[in-house]
Amino acid sequence: MPCRPSRTSGPRPFKRIIMSSYRSAACLLAALLSTSILSAGAALAQTTVTSAPPASFTLSNGMQVVVIPDHRTPVVTEMIWYKVGSADETPGKSGLAHFLEHLMFKGTSKHPVGEFSQTVLRVGGNENASTSVDYTNYYQRVPKEQLPTMMEFEADRMTGLVLKDENVLPERDVVLEEYNMRVANNPDARLNEQIMAALYLNHPYGRPVIGWHQEIEKLDREDALAFYRRFYAPNNAILVIAGDVEAADIRPLVERNFGSIPAQSAIPPRRVRPQEPEPAAPRTVTLADPRVEQPSMRRYY
Repeated sequence: MPCRPSRTSGPRPFKRIIMSSYRSAACLLAALLSTSILSAGAALAQTTVTSAPPASFTLSNGMQVVVIPDHRTPVVTEMIWYKVGSADETPGKSGLAHFLEHLMFKGTSKHPVGEFSQTVLRVGGNENASTSVDYTNYYQRVPKEQLPTMMEFEADRMTGLVLKDENVLPERDVVLEEYNMRVANNPDARLNEQIMAALYLNHPYGRPVIGWHQEIEKLDREDALAFYRRFYAPNNAILVIAGDVEAADIRPLVERNFGSIPAQSAIPPRRVRPQEPEPAAPRTVTLADPRVEQPSMRRYY
């Protein structure tokens, strides 16, 4: 609607008066909005959020810590990366790293099952975890004042995990159902699974991260605890804190929560992966599935 004065002179009909009032109100609103937008833009242009560069340090027990200050919003993300993934599993125990990732939410002797996740939700945060061939990570994104609480929970489950058959076996069923959903019922995922197995004959990257179905079925509490005790230790972890924090404030907090946890002496200073031999001939994978109507071909190098 154009903002211009009415060209009608003299008495006006009632409808025309109403329309003129609407036009005046609309012009006033447009002017106010324009002024607000310009003011906000000017304020943003004048406000520059500066953050210190990332910092890092290592605790005496070998735990690496990275701090990434970012003061644009009053939130913080705590993420812990364990240097262990599916490639570190013992042959015949595929899927164990991913299985343990699920079990890490089953509580400790200090915090019962569900308390950690409920605390994250109660403060308006979110959390998740994931497993890859080389790493397993866990994170929480919360208001910055909740970081000490999150760090206490995370440090506690590094050593205090409690596993019982009554929560381990049902979780194994959850993982098996995840396999059925993500792989068994997905022809594309099934093909990828077979391609990776054909590409890596000697290297553990040939094992699927989620595991082979027949091996997942046999995983138990003892398997999970042995894997946990072997790999979940401060000298096999990288803690990343990113958000509205300062590195100088983070170090005392990390020392208080993680500093007293002993290092795991069995963890080597660096991982050694077996070498994959040079392919001597082309390898072909063919997968037939009646649910797929359109054939496809892939080539990997």
